[in-house]
Amino acid sequence: MAAAGRTVSPAHPRNETKSPPPAIATRSIYRTFLLKGMAPDEAANLTAFVSGIPVTDLHWSLRQVNQLLFLREMANTGRFGGNDGKVRRTH
Repeated sequence: MAAAGRTVSPAHPRNETKSPPPAIATRSIYRTFLLKGMAPDEAANLTAFVSGIPVTDLHWSLRQVNQLLFLREMANTGRFGGNDGKVRRTH
């Protein structure tokens, strides 16, 4: 309930901060798949799938999965964007 004269939006709760999503332990996931008898390329592709990376007609290595997850996190936190890598203007 809101105090007199105040409204509270249920879509934007007050005093709550977003915590970052937990890191995905790709190396341990990959090793588990290897121990279950999968080939390294199968284990890497399934690790990518579990991590939310599309795998249709693509073949990933564990290194590529980790690099993509790193870049995704950089973009999500605002530390990497569309202008990165472009020529900067000098002032």
